Amino acid sequence: MEGLKWLAIAAVSFVGGYFWHKMTGSWAGAAVTVVGVALTLRMIFDGEWIKALAALCAGVYLVFTLMGEGPSRSTEPSVQKQVLPSTGGEKSDLINANVGVVAPAREEVATPKSSVSAVAKDGDSLIRDCPDCPQLVVVPAGQFMMGSDPKKISSPEAIDPREEPAHRVSVRSFAAGRYAVSRAEFATFVRATQYKTEAESGGCFGWSGEKWENHRGFHWREAGFVQADDHPAVCISWNDAQAYVQWLSQVTHQVYRLLSEAEREYATRAGSATTFWWGDTLSSDRANFDTTATDYRGSRKGTWRRATVPVSSFDANAFGLYNVHGNVWEWVQDCQHDTYVGAPADGSAWAGQCPLDKHVIRGGGWAGDPAGLRSATRGWFTADFRFNSSGFRVARNLANSK
Repeated sequence: MEGLKWLAIAAVSFVGGYFWHKMTGSWAGAAVTVVGVALTLRMIFDGEWIKALAALCAGVYLVFTLMGEGPSRSTEPSVQKQVLPSTGGEKSDLINANVGVVAPAREEVATPKSSVSAVAKDGDSLIRDCPDCPQLVVVPAGQFMMGSDPKKISSPEAIDPREEPAHRVSVRSFAAGRYAVSRAEFATFVRATQYKTEAESGGCFGWSGEKWENHRGFHWREAGFVQADDHPAVCISWNDAQAYVQWLSQVTHQVYRLLSEAEREYATRAGSATTFWWGDTLSSDRANFDTTATDYRGSRKGTWRRATVPVSSFDANAFGLYNVHGNVWEWVQDCQHDTYVGAPADGSAWAGQCPLDKHVIRGGGWAGDPAGLRSATRGWFTADFRFNSSGFRVARNLANSK
């Protein structure tokens, strides 16, 4: 009879450990469960009810408090391609004059948990600090030549003086949004804070087919074209983006911010020295842009979608970032400076001695000319400006980054 008792204790203990491992993926938690169940059952068989209750409470505390509740499991946005009919029309100079183109949801807000790292299918190191937080990619430290060097441009187009002089920049490792902030992620922030974007008060510039004009009814919920939750949030001002990263810092207890301009170009190039991270020509199967606009270096054309596409569309670059060219222009931390004379060489944001209240925007958008999507293209607008091709991508500091 004594042997049967110990056989039953062993069997139940190992079953408990097995199921705990299946739930949490933690062998340490499984071991604690086995020992805890065995001790509790032995005390019950021996009639030591008070000791059994104490052992049970201690086991629950160890497993759930010290071992945690298991790894977070999150889903990634699905990869889709959205193709809308192409129509003609010439854009005004409203956007091009500023960006320097030279060529003619759930109801409840999830409670953030501790940072969880994972490994993507393509080997990138990923971070997500809460279930509804943006997914981050760890960008390695490195050096690169920022800007454009006229001596190295073989094609006949002129170089925007705002991209000169080309200069070497050293960038510390940091985490960057794998995608632009999506509508679903921005909606979580709005539900949690009741934040009202500047476009919801004063409208948002949109492309009418003939010109850019302010639409009082355009904002992040209604951009003037169909969007799903996995599309980028648009009609976002620099001020709106700042409010989002400040909230994200508070709820995650991490330092979230916008990328610096140097970080944005470094992350875009991902080790390349070409016009775009994949080469020197552009096509609509690589990025979302205005294919009816002036050609750039013989780039192949395609259908102009006339709207955003999901943030996970097209291929990621060598750092694992999506849509660094096109889809939406992305705000960065820096303010306006007409050239790179005096720019920081350490990758930090150039936020001092600002001649005007304007902030830099990068990357090009769905309504952008091909030349505006170049890695080196930079432009700026006032902090409260928003249009239905403007969004943002977040960055996060890393501890002990080098």
